[in-house]
Amino acid sequence: MPERPTRYRSLAEDLARALHEGRYPPGSQLPSVRQLCAEHGASLATVTHALHELEDAGLIEARARRGHFVRGAVRAPVPAGGEALELEGRRKRLIELATTRPDSLSLSHLALPAALLPLPALQRHLQLALAADRTLLAIGSVYGSEALRRALAHRMLRAGCAVDAEDVVVTHGEGEALELCLRLLTRPGDTVAVPEPASPRTLELVASLGLKPLAIPAPQDGGFSVPALAFALQHHDVRCCIAEPSFDSVRGSRMPDAAREQLAALLRQHRLPLIECELMGELQRTGERPRPVKAWDDDDRVLYCASLACVTGPGISVGWVASRRHRLQLRAARAVHGELLSPLTDAALAGFLADRGYETHLRRLRRILATQTEAWVAAARRWLPPGTRVTPGEGGYVIWVELPAGADSAALLPRLRERGYGFVPGAAFGSGAALAGGLRLSAAHPLDAEREEGLRQLGALLGG
Repeated sequence: MPERPTRYRSLAEDLARALHEGRYPPGSQLPSVRQLCAEHGASLATVTHALHELEDAGLIEARARRGHFVRGAVRAPVPAGGEALELEGRRKRLIELATTRPDSLSLSHLALPAALLPLPALQRHLQLALAADRTLLAIGSVYGSEALRRALAHRMLRAGCAVDAEDVVVTHGEGEALELCLRLLTRPGDTVAVPEPASPRTLELVASLGLKPLAIPAPQDGGFSVPALAFALQHHDVRCCIAEPSFDSVRGSRMPDAAREQLAALLRQHRLPLIECELMGELQRTGERPRPVKAWDDDDRVLYCASLACVTGPGISVGWVASRRHRLQLRAARAVHGELLSPLTDAALAGFLADRGYETHLRRLRRILATQTEAWVAAARRWLPPGTRVTPGEGGYVIWVELPAGADSAALLPRLRERGYGFVPGAAFGSGAALAGGLRLSAAHPLDAEREEGLRQLGALLGG
């Protein structure tokens, strides 16, 4: 028997349905709390909690001393079930609160500052490409030039993956690469295994395509639990899996090589595709670059998705998918659904990747990010109260913070916003109860006085 929704959740769903049906037009004021209590026969606590749910979903906003008002145009309809409010709005509102704005500095932002980007080298390669062929400004590319695809395949070969240029399809970013793969492998209603925690982009994309996410616990060392996935495959019809095993963007975790090999074997056994995502795979702090699961993929079940954004910056970057089995379908899908790629960017990145300066830039970037991460960890441990766990990832530049018992990071976020700072709370990365008391920090920027003050303010709120 399905679980019966709580009273406040049922009321929130009724009110959301009324919004979608147009009973309360955009910009209009909702009845007062006392009026809603009388109309629905509900207690003050129930109505207040239901209104908070609608606020979290981004459907209404509270205005001081005036009441609650409908926000913008409301999409219709909302399907039955409390999950709809969670998927449609709560994560988006939390991410909106966490973003950097003129009045709020995010402590979780992943974009690197200009000082850490190879801007002079990129500018030089842009100028060289344009001098060689001015028509690059007037044309477009569907899935990337052979030179760029060859350079990307070469980077993957160095990581142990048997990939050639014909297996690579270039995209505008890792997000588009993931979407192409999901559209190819699934249909609305299919079940997709995703790690918990997972990136908000992955969760929102799965929801927007009408897919059912099946959360697979991700141990502290990253990826997801292979035994848990094996158990899930015995009880669920899973269409494909998504994983971010190399320095994931939530905790910076690294899935052990033994677990990667076991995962590849499980994929072969069940003839199951895996979409492997990598944003920070080249940003190890010690030792060698981790080998992707694709390196153990003898049966070609892994569709490898990646991006250069965390190395070159998002302004001049590309994403790509590597898959021999599906390359023709991915090319066709990109031709139909994707916007043309810039050949100028393509040529500049191909030149940069083939240049020895790329490795020089990577070594410098890894060294600086390691130093910055150490400084952020030390400051977080200095300013956050006893009972807080601060865990840097094994690579990349994200830091996972577990707050003292009983703390709710999503509830803390609006209060910190009032002091001019934000962060991405654990609830943005999944619905598991263990995530509610966590948050992500990012050491993308040096720990300057302003950002250290943000950590101090966060600690003061927790201590109060």
